[in-house]
Amino acid sequence: MNPKTAVRVLIAITLAPLMAIPAYNLREPPAREYALRLIKEKKTQRLQSLLFNADFVLAELSRLTWRLGWSIDPNKAIVGKDAWLFLGDKYAGNLSAHRQGQSVDDSRLAAKISVNLLSWERWLHQQGVRGFALVIGPDKHRVYRQYLPDWVNQGRPPRISGLVNGVASRLVCDPGPELARQSQAGLYPTYYRSDTHWNLWGAAISVDLLRHTLEGQGLKLTWQMPDPVATGLINKRSGGDLAGFLRIPAPIEEPDPLPLVYNTNHIQSVIRDLNTNEVLHADGYGQLQFPRQIVHVVTKGAANPLKVLWLRDSFGIGQSPLFSAHFEETIQIHWGWALGDKAEKLVELVRDHRPDIVIMTIVERAVMSDLLLTPPPQN
Repeated sequence: MNPKTAVRVLIAITLAPLMAIPAYNLREPPAREYALRLIKEKKTQRLQSLLFNADFVLAELSRLTWRLGWSIDPNKAIVGKDAWLFLGDKYAGNLSAHRQGQSVDDSRLAAKISVNLLSWERWLHQQGVRGFALVIGPDKHRVYRQYLPDWVNQGRPPRISGLVNGVASRLVCDPGPELARQSQAGLYPTYYRSDTHWNLWGAAISVDLLRHTLEGQGLKLTWQMPDPVATGLINKRSGGDLAGFLRIPAPIEEPDPLPLVYNTNHIQSVIRDLNTNEVLHADGYGQLQFPRQIVHVVTKGAANPLKVLWLRDSFGIGQSPLFSAHFEETIQIHWGWALGDKAEKLVELVRDHRPDIVIMTIVERAVMSDLLLTPPPQN
């Protein structure tokens, strides 16, 4: 082979993968039509992004490595045994927190948070609130420890041990041990294999434990679920946030057990923006996603004529239909917003709306937050 031919072959070998990427991205007619429009409009940056987007290569690589037990981005998510996915250190140092367990600093912070929770309880009682509880959304690492890689599963006490066993323990609902027990019994999963969150079955177990926490404070509640909690249907669900972090292209189908709730045909919720009164949703008692504004849920047919102020995060998604089934009104706000700026929003909502119960649902990796040290008003 002469030198010129060799150069041409080398160039062809080098450019072939680069040309294959645009060919793949333009394989569908809508993509080709979009590219022609970008050319006509001279939007070269968007055209380059369309033509040379190589995410599909990474996705195919992730499909292979995930099944082999490897992660393409362990900072976001790691792969455990039997291809279970767990959150990485990018999110509140979640992985290291479980490897290292409770520290001396954690114990001190937990003690301070516990004392502050008791201060909030006293203030809320002065405002007419009858029940107050903190529900911890357990990190999946703690519930499904048996699926963690051996180098992660060190068996150390969780960071929240001091909070769960502290002076305010009667206000703290930690479903972790019961969720782990139910999960290991092998009847139904309580978390999604490809997601950070509990499923509806796990959420139902947490809500049932919350009932016991509130009844321990003297509230008498009517319940729409059997005791112990039972399942109704077993649906299927595909995908999850952890699978998305790793760009796994094939849907990961897994069981989605639904808790048995009585009288669902008579439960009807209307969800409004609290500030504008705009109707956001009015259909059954379905799930309410991450609250990006303050929402007011009024439910006809709820088990208890009570108003709940609910400070929550994404772990409240699974709990939300069950809250609707059991409480006539819930006002929902993200806990970080409610406790920020010296808890001004929380104080305002309590004083303006006079809830019967205040509940906080906070994911475990965030519960050891300085925001929970925000004191109540002194007057």
